[in-house]
Amino acid sequence: ARKNMDNANQKFYDAQEWQKMGNDAAPNAEHIESRTLTIACNLTQQLQTTCLALVSNIHGLPQNIQQQACHISKSATEVYRNFCSATSFQEVSDQVLATSKVQLSKMRDSLDVVMDYLVNNTPLNWLVGHISP
Repeated sequence: ARKNMDNANQKFYDAQEWQKMGNDAAPNAEHIESRTLTIACNLTQQLQTTCLALVSNIHGLPQNIQQQACHISKSATEVYRNFCSATSFQEVSDQVLATSKVQLSKMRDSLDVVMDYLVNNTPLNWLVGHISP
């Protein structure tokens, strides 16, 4: 989780630097579009990877929690494929953008449920390992 947060912070910093550079160098629209699509692809790939890791580590939890995690992972894979298969934003339809927005919102809500369960129902030693006296 820490690594993913650090990666997200780096992406945010890169975007800020890129925006500052844009004021000086004024890249053309195609370059901006290409860079934005690359960032979207990278972020959705990280989301997909994180969701796959979540699914692989929740065996033994209640079935409904496992199902939600699997659904989150499938949605993340779909969003990733939608963005990374495109070579320009013209290839990403308004419908795909709207659907992706809805999927991401539902994923966030489902992830909140999974995390709430883990925080409130998981023994502390499972989270931090065995603590010896």
